[in-house]
Amino acid sequence: MTTITLNRVDLVEQLQQVASAEDMSAEELLDKAVIEFLEKVAVQKLQDETAAFEKMHAQLVEKYLGEYVAVHNGIIVDHDAEARTLYLRIRAKLGQMPILLRQVTEDAQLADIVVRSPKLVKTAL
Repeated sequence: MTTITLNRVDLVEQLQQVASAEDMSAEELLDKAVIEFLEKVAVQKLQDETAAFEKMHAQLVEKYLGEYVAVHNGIIVDHDAEARTLYLRIRAKLGQMPILLRQVTEDAQLADIVVRSPKLVKTAL
């Protein structure tokens, strides 16, 4: 495991004060803050990748119709006829980085998708 040090004394002090007010440890508060930040970054990245997918949709239909594509940083980085195969390959290559995996269909727009993510909650003993 890698250790990351927070070097700014002012941030450490603020973190400790807020953690105390929230009745949690500074480590718990920092974990919570980082998780929330990473979730926000992931949502924004997927919105950007979706916009890129929609922008290049016509070319994707010509080349990948019916297949699944992986969009990362605005470009197609991989594709496959099977979603699970593509997912496993992308995770092996890029880890947990948010990547848009989407099937290329005639219609560029999708219905709203709800993604459920487990959240860890501190419970009182």
